[in-house]
Amino acid sequence: MNSNYKPFFTIAICILTVCVSFFVAYQISGSILGKSRIIYLADYGGLTVESIKEFEIWRFITSQFVHVHQKHMMYNVLSILFLGVLLERKIGFRYTLSIWLFAGAIGTLFTTQFGSPPWNTGTGASQAALGFAGFALVFYTVKFRREYILLAAILFAVLPALYLDLKTAGYPKPGHSLSFIIGSVIAVWYLYKSEKKEAVTKYEQS
Repeated sequence: MNSNYKPFFTIAICILTVCVSFFVAYQISGSILGKSRIIYLADYGGLTVESIKEFEIWRFITSQFVHVHQKHMMYNVLSILFLGVLLERKIGFRYTLSIWLFAGAIGTLFTTQFGSPPWNTGTGASQAALGFAGFALVFYTVKFRREYILLAAILFAVLPALYLDLKTAGYPKPGHSLSFIIGSVIAVWYLYKSEKKEAVTKYEQS
C-alpha cells in the first residue's frame, strides 16, 4: 500500500464514534461526559438479541458508536485510531472495514449472552479495537517485526483492556477475546491472499 494513502475510513469512524457517543451521553445524562446507563442504550442503537430477531441489522453498526463511560470511549477511539491509521495504509479500506464490522459486530453480539435483560445490551468500540489488535499482532509477527510503532499501538490497545477485564470480571471478557480471534483470522486470510497474489504475479513475470 502506498504510504501516501489516506486512512479516511479509520478517521471517519473515530470521529463518528466520538460525536455519537457524546450526543447520546448528553441525551441521557445531560452532559457529553456523563455516564450513559446501559439500560437506556438500546433506545440509542445498542444491540440486543431481541432486536436482531426483529431484523434490526443496523444495530451491528450503531451499537459500536454508543458507550456507557465516555473515558472508556476515548480510550477505544485512540486504540482504533492508532492501529487503524497504521493498518489501513497497508491493507486498504476493504480489510479495515472488515475488521471493524465483523470483529466489532460479532464480538458485541457475543457480549449480550453474558447478561440478563435489560443489562444485556451490546455496546461500545472495544470489540472492534481488540479486533484491530488481533489483526495487527499477526501482521506484526509475520510481516513487520521491525515496525515498533505498530507493536506499541498493539500494546496500547491490549494491555489496558486486559487489565480492566481482569479487574472487573477476573478474566478476559468473552466478547473481547472473540473479537481478537476474529481479527487474527482475518489477518491470516489477508496474508494468505497476499502471498497467493504475489506468487501468481512472479509466475506471470517469469
